[in-house]
Amino acid sequence: MQYRIRNGDQLIATVTNTKQFHWTGLQPNTTVHLSVAAFNGLWESQRAMIVTKTRGIQVIIPTPLSVGSIVTLFYQEYSLGSVPLGSEPTGLGGSDKIAVPARVISSFNNQSIVEITDDFNLMTDRHTMFQQIDGTFVATEGYKSLYYKAGDD
Repeated sequence: MQYRIRNGDQLIATVTNTKQFHWTGLQPNTTVHLSVAAFNGLWESQRAMIVTKTRGIQVIIPTPLSVGSIVTLFYQEYSLGSVPLGSEPTGLGGSDKIAVPARVISSFNNQSIVEITDDFNLMTDRHTMFQQIDGTFVATEGYKSLYYKAGDD
């Protein structure tokens, strides 16, 4: 038996002799319209459908924050200190900051998990931020940085 999996009307996979499917390449905070139909080689069954949304990128901040509250993270490329001075590409010495909204989804043992609430996808999931001398929390990924400082929300 085969199963055809679609997002809307777009066929994204056909699986054979299994009821499992792993979809890679999904973007954060994206609504998907999934359907599955059995296919016996001649006929396709009626589709079973579900509409769902992927979660946002999550970041761990090592400080207690109020669950449910909205915080603002800031994204910046080639920030001072994230790459050795003089090694950034020509003309880049710190790009403009981008405000990134996030919601505190849990707080336990002096650390909080925040989930970005828009379609931000410029860094990978589950970074742990580290506190700097000035009280700012920062996570870096190569030349990319994500910041949080209490009171900047």
